[in-house]
Amino acid sequence: MIYKELLQDKFRGAILGCFLGDAFGSGFEGMNLEKARFHMDNLSKKFPRSYTDDTDMTLAVAGSIIQSGGVSPEDIAKQFSLTCDLTRGYAIGTIKAVLALRAGMKWYDVARIVFENGSFGNGAAMRVSPVGLFYHRDLEGLRKAAMEQANITHAHPLGQWGAVMQACSVGLAVSQNPKGPFKKEQMVTDLREILWGGPIEYMKSLNRIEKMVVQGKKLQALKIVQSFGNGVEAHFSVPSACYIAITYSPDFCDAIRAAISLGGDTDTIAGMVGAIVGAHVGEKGLPVEWIEQLEDGPRGRSFARALADRLFETWWKIHGATCFTLLLY
Repeated sequence: MIYKELLQDKFRGAILGCFLGDAFGSGFEGMNLEKARFHMDNLSKKFPRSYTDDTDMTLAVAGSIIQSGGVSPEDIAKQFSLTCDLTRGYAIGTIKAVLALRAGMKWYDVARIVFENGSFGNGAAMRVSPVGLFYHRDLEGLRKAAMEQANITHAHPLGQWGAVMQACSVGLAVSQNPKGPFKKEQMVTDLREILWGGPIEYMKSLNRIEKMVVQGKKLQALKIVQSFGNGVEAHFSVPSACYIAITYSPDFCDAIRAAISLGGDTDTIAGMVGAIVGAHVGEKGLPVEWIEQLEDGPRGRSFARALADRLFETWWKIHGATCFTLLLY
């Protein structure tokens, strides 16, 4: 597979991986560890799987990047206003934010007015995978762009840096060879460099991840929850997602199962895991039988795949001329 085709497959893998994690994880949202584990056999059952706000906002961010040729907070906010389907499990704060945008509030006022001191939830992280894809060759630009898209709804540093950690995890996974072993220690090292200067909570989580990676530990669900968390707070759920993705990639199915087994905010954690692992293995590394279960309405799986292709083509028009060699490590 030539570099262009391989990279396009990775863009598809990240977007569809997010879709899969979200759709398969949504049925477990809010369950505790024991209940989630008891219902895990639902993953092997075949029935239509619908996505939630996680995928809905991810598609909006991707559409905006295509429209603007990069991250434009103003245009992303416009896309949220135009395309967000508020019946898809949105949190009350995000509903208020979207309604405020629709009422004409400026995007830069929304985060602080609607969320007062700023949200430190994982909403900015759950939707950020298109940013990680588009800026994967410019990690400094990626950090800046992830922060900018977070600012629309998340004024709190923990929410913003959670988006940075997730976006950079996706971007770093794009650069890994899908046919080779996942370079776990290198990814942790790169993440630490990118997140340096951010909230101490993320650096502490990276230290724990590194320790487990070096020791070759694959923690059980309870230990993951105790070490990182499974709630909606970005500094809990994003490190959990990163740990699972780093530990389980390239096995997409096992990674999603591990994410769902945590209970709690399962759709978002599994969606973030799916985006990272999908960026590593590409669409060709995703389970076809799972993809076939995804809803396929006007903004369903076919739309998501086509959007991933358009996002890639937008990126390729800007950067393709410099891609003469296989830049995977």
